[in-house]
Amino acid sequence: MIASANTTSITTDQQALLSLKGHVTEDPANFLARNWNTSSSVCNWTGVTCDVRTHRVTALNISGLNLTGTIPSELGNLSSLQTLDLSFNWFSGSIPASIFNINMFHGKIPSTLSNCKRLRNISLSLNDFSGTIPKEIGNVTKLIGLYLRGNQLQGEIPEELGNLAELEELWLQNNFLTGTIPSSIFNLSSLSILDLSVNNLTGTIPYAGNLFQLQWLDLSDNQLSGSFPSFKFKMPRLQVLDLSVNGLSGELPANFCNNFPFLEELYLSKNMFYGEIPSDLANCSYLRILVLQFNNFSGAIPKEIGNLTKLEKLDLQFNRLR
Repeated sequence: MIASANTTSITTDQQALLSLKGHVTEDPANFLARNWNTSSSVCNWTGVTCDVRTHRVTALNISGLNLTGTIPSELGNLSSLQTLDLSFNWFSGSIPASIFNINMFHGKIPSTLSNCKRLRNISLSLNDFSGTIPKEIGNVTKLIGLYLRGNQLQGEIPEELGNLAELEELWLQNNFLTGTIPSSIFNLSSLSILDLSVNNLTGTIPYAGNLFQLQWLDLSDNQLSGSFPSFKFKMPRLQVLDLSVNGLSGELPANFCNNFPFLEELYLSKNMFYGEIPSDLANCSYLRILVLQFNNFSGAIPKEIGNLTKLEKLDLQFNRLR
């Protein structure tokens, strides 16, 4: 993982590395004890590389040492860091957000992340990562959160992500992902948030057989096609559904609210839906936002919508309603 350099003090770098040393609870070869001490310059510590001119730490490689411990937030103070390799160790806990504030990382997401079997969260959002999502991430089976939004990722979403049985949140929006949505993702029974918006995904929306915990589904700003897939959805806890800016078509089903009894926000704008707006929408008693603009809905606006006492926003413009 690569980042461009900043400037602060070499003392800051020393303190950051000593903090990492202090968070290591097991060091079988006494590597850090023997090599990292204040009697010598940080730039002479084994595993540490410094810039010749600024004497700032630019690379840290302590892979393969069987270290056990956690990663401290102070590691994010290595503001000139260009390369970081902590692989083949036994670090646990979450990756501190401060690491990703060093600078904007770019390059490819390493497939070796799959070696970190105890990872619970992978958070690489809002960087400049390119290439594809490594299918090996599907082997990190303890993951509960995968956050890759706002990068330059391309290619298809790996079917192997469907192996992440404990996954609760999947954020892949604002990338350049292509291909169809893997059906395996729609069988992740622990998933509560699924956001694949602002990509170039095509095809139809898969059958959702096990998304009983899902509360947020955003597939907007893609190139999805097919009819409204309510008959495929079994999402009794869904609160937000955004399918806007796609190529979906067909009529909304008459029993719409039977599928989404707790729905609060519904966005279907800029598709090709037609027919009458079902009066059943009035049974979505928690609905606060209803946006159906830029479609081909026709007929009268159901008077039953007036019974939606929680409604805050209603947008039906650019249809054929009367």
